[in-house]
Amino acid sequence: MEDLSLLRDADLARRLQTLSQELEELEEEKGYVLRQTGLHVSGGMVKKYESQTIILTESIVELKAEIDRRKQ
Repeated sequence: MEDLSLLRDADLARRLQTLSQELEELEEEKGYVLRQTGLHVSGGMVKKYESQTIILTESIVELKAEIDRRKQ
C-alpha cells in the first residue's frame, strides 16, 4: 500500500468508506455464491474470495491505524 501519511484526512476517510463497502459487497457475493446448492464452486474461486477478503481487511486496518495515529 502507498504511504498513507501523504494523504489528507478527507482522502483517508473516503478510502476507508470505499474499502469497507467493497468488503461488504464481497462478503455478500461470497455468501451468495457459496450457498448455491446446485452450483459447483472451484477451490480457486474460494481462494480468490479469501485472498480478496484478506487484502481488503488489511488495507482497512492500515487506514484505521493511520486515522487513529493522526487523532493522537
